[in-house]
This record gives sequence, structure tokens and C-alpha cells, in this order.
Amino acid sequence: MRPSSIIASTLALIGLLMLSMPGPAVAQQALSNATWSPGPNAVGDNTYAGGVDAPGNGAALSLNRFATLSGWFVDKSAQGWTGADDLQVFSGTMDSGTLLGHGTLGLPRSDVASALNNPYWSAAGWSAVIDPGGMALGPNTLSIYIHTPDKGWWFTQLSVSVGPSQGAVAGPQRTSGGPIVTVTAPQDGERISTRLGNYRVTGTARDPVAGPRGINRIQVWLNGEQNTDQASFIGDADIATDGSWEIDFGPWRYPPMASNMYIYVHSGMTSKITLVVVHFFLDNHLV
Repeated sequence: MRPSSIIASTLALIGLLMLSMPGPAVAQQALSNATWSPGPNAVGDNTYAGGVDAPGNGAALSLNRFATLSGWFVDKSAQGWTGADDLQVFSGTMDSGTLLGHGTLGLPRSDVASALNNPYWSAAGWSAVIDPGGMALGPNTLSIYIHTPDKGWWFTQLSVSVGPSQGAVAGPQRTSGGPIVTVTAPQDGERISTRLGNYRVTGTARDPVAGPRGINRIQVWLNGEQNTDQASFIGDADIATDGSWEIDFGPWRYPPMASNMYIYVHSGMTSKITLVVVHFFLDNHLV
């Protein structure tokens, strides 16, 4: 055989051997893992697996954007599905904390199905968008509660910190408009008797960036804009930490007439003011 033929045959054999060899192993990304503890109405064994992908423990959340939480969860005893039917996120705990939002379950997670070797768990993903404005500035504990139909609520926790503009946790950017205000009493068109005692004006207010803590002043005026000659100053409302506010005024001090209440809500964060006007009637009948 010619030398050139020997070389060609050798190269061909080497090529076939290389093709038959297994390729390099592709490392599968490890699943996040969390400890799940019993919550309200929890019963039975802890048969749960799951984790929080984002944010990480100790993450910094910013008041100027919402934060997106994501992860996965399965009840390993569930047959034909992941075993969870509700998700809620709390600042603190469910029994004494603040509800920040509900999550979405059933999101695609083929990696979970592959890692746990169960095709029914390919929809084990979850996601929730929360408002950091509902938490105190500084360190906070987030609790993620997942409900299982037969065994109640189970939860995991992580630590986060909240600041005016820190962090880079994904989430929609906030708008920078004026305070968001509701007036629960009086309602438009309501009749208030001048023959009764004091009437309590109530509502809620929050800054779109800083939440309730951003509101530093609420003033109420009757039948005229603030600081005008015909207007009566009712006073400064009391503002609670959750953004609810209230102030009393005496309808008996005023004549029966169609009236307007001017409510000025001021943000100490942005110095913006929202004005809400409520139209109602002062009536000399018992209503």
C-alpha cells in the first residue's frame, strides 16, 4: 500500500473514533432551594421542594420601582400537578404582617421537571410583583406563602432592605406623579345633617414612590379653595402609618346648603400636591 493511502486510512479511522466518542457533559444549572415551614392551617408532613430565584437573600429593593419575585414550588406527594393553588407575599408574617400581593402559579419550568424527573412539574414556576412602599425603610423580612389544598399554608422567608433609590431588583418603574388619594367619607352627593354632632371625614393617601410614609400633610377646607376669603379651614388631618387619614368637623356650625370639601394632600418626598373635591349637602333634617 502506498504511504499516502496509509495516511488517508489512518486519518479516516481517527475521524470515526472522534465521532463515536461522547461529547463533553453539559452541566445542569442547580435549582434554587429554600426551607418551607408550616403556616396557618398547615397539617401533614413537609413534602415540599422549591426555591426563590429572585431576589436573593439580602437584596436591596428600591422605592422607585416595583420588585418582581420569582421561583418554583412543588408538593412532591402531588399526582398530576404541582400541588399548589395560591401564593401570597407578606412583609413579616401572615398573622401579624402586611400583605404585599398575590402571585401567579403554573409558570413554565422545564428545568424543574427534568431535575426532578416528573413531567407534571414542568409548570412549577411562580412569580409575584410587590410594592416596596408597603415596607419600612431599612431591613425587612419577606415571607412567601404557598397554599396546598389539603395541607394548608407553607412559607419560606428571605431578608431584604428597602431604600429611596437603592438596588437593582427587576420590576416596573414607578411614575412620579402626585399623591394617590381616596375619600371614603363623605361620598359625592351625600347628605350630612346639621342637627347631629361632629362628622368624621376619612380616606387614604400614599405617595406613588414612597408609599404612605411619603405623605406629610393633609389639609381640609370647606366651600372654597385654601386661603380664599369665602373658605372655612377645617384643619389638618391625622395621618396613620398605613396611609389612612381622618379629621372631624362640625356640620352644625354651617347653614344648610350644597357644599364642597377641598382636600389637599402634600407629599414630603416630591413636594407635589393632589387636590380632591367632594360635593355634598348640608341638610337641616335628620338623615
